[in-house]
Amino acid sequence: MYSELFDMAVKENRKQKTEDRRQNKHILVLGLGNILLKDEGIGVHIAHQLQKQELLDNVEVIDGGTAAMDMLLSQEGLEKLVVIDAIKAGRKPGTIYKARLKAGEMDKLARIFCCDKDLKISSHQFGLIDALAAAQMCNRAPREIVIIGVEPKEINYGMELTEQVSRKVPEIIKMVLEEF
Repeated sequence: MYSELFDMAVKENRKQKTEDRRQNKHILVLGLGNILLKDEGIGVHIAHQLQKQELLDNVEVIDGGTAAMDMLLSQEGLEKLVVIDAIKAGRKPGTIYKARLKAGEMDKLARIFCCDKDLKISSHQFGLIDALAAAQMCNRAPREIVIIGVEPKEINYGMELTEQVSRKVPEIIKMVLEEF
């Protein structure tokens, strides 16, 4: 089901080469989440789909699981980071959020998603905001950060995505591919 839409998006995306591609700048796609908790695993599900595809040499796709802090701190020289995660911001399940930040703008993340600055919008032990702030403090923050989040319907035991979130997978994959 996803493969035909994905293949179309890959072909379409390859036609739209950017200067970053020609310069071979390092882009990391980081899928976060816990696949044992239904919609919480959306980022990992997307990462697995992307890993099956032939992507450009300068693009690395990592299943970050619930280890956002470890993944971000282990990277150096990133031009762009694309994060896919479940984002709890109180909207309708399946709502897709997208934010684009430059290095040094982590404080804007909470405002973008209409959250209190101290509220964790990611369900992991260290929230997404914490991981990005730590990477910035260690001088490992990428120059550009794109966050693609999906409002989960259920974060309960189970490995399958709910229908509301599963229907968004092709759209999310297309959004990711448009970033490189």
